[in-house]
Amino acid sequence: MDRIQQMHVYVRVVESGNFTRAAEALGLPRSTVSATVQALEDRLGVQLLQRTTRVVRPTQEGLQFVETARELIDAMAMAEGQFRHRPEEISGRLRIDMPSRMARCLVIPHLETFRERFPAVTLDLSATDRMVDLVSEGIDAVVRMAELGDSELICRKIGVVSMLTCASAGYLARHGRPEHPGDLGAHLLVNYALRMPATSAEWDGTENGRPIAVPMQSHLCVDNAESYVAGALAGHGLIQVPAHDVNGDLAAGRLVEVLAGFRPAPVPISILYPRRRYLAPRLRVFMEWIADLLRSEGFVAPEA
Repeated sequence: MDRIQQMHVYVRVVESGNFTRAAEALGLPRSTVSATVQALEDRLGVQLLQRTTRVVRPTQEGLQFVETARELIDAMAMAEGQFRHRPEEISGRLRIDMPSRMARCLVIPHLETFRERFPAVTLDLSATDRMVDLVSEGIDAVVRMAELGDSELICRKIGVVSMLTCASAGYLARHGRPEHPGDLGAHLLVNYALRMPATSAEWDGTENGRPIAVPMQSHLCVDNAESYVAGALAGHGLIQVPAHDVNGDLAAGRLVEVLAGFRPAPVPISILYPRRRYLAPRLRVFMEWIADLLRSEGFVAPEA
């Protein structure tokens, strides 16, 4: 294993905090990962990691070296990328995290087009709605419906997502159809919270161009988008979702939009990734592909 490969293994161990997770991410035996780090330490003449039975942590020297290693890895990827004009020559493993419903309904059904263009890129796709720690979990980038400011991350905005309020036809038959935010006192909201328990349930919208919020009653709280839509379909209350997420349910009459004149403001959607001097070609082409996909499929709305 050459020196750049050794550094790549070491960086992945530091990011994962565990030899086993690093080995899984790299597709290597755990023994190979451990031996590679040991060989790197022997070559440098310093201890890079403090090892315990559960986790590994970088020493002070290890912390200094990991940043240098990242720069060298990215610089090599950039140097090689200058002479790689064919997509099939872009290679490596990518770990991407995105909202569960986006992964299931949009990205995975179209992923074959990415595979056809970049067959040597291996994708590990984590589909969650929680905020993840990119460094400790060894994730290259996340797609989030947010425009976040973080000194440790680069935030690349793709566009904005149109939001709407909807409920099942059965729910509206039982509770009536709200025509104005003032009617929401007689309605239920399926609550959504990334961390349980939720502190409150609130409907968000706009009136005369200004944001408004209405506290609501809720008897169901969920922490992922799939359960959120399922709650509405089962008649547990109103939900507020990206318009694209429920186009099929709206067209089939399973869900019905309400309060269309008071739609929430569009939500930014962004790709976030760790701050690097150089961007690996495989991550660059994936970000370009998913941005094009979200726009071409109408998930991202044109900005005013």
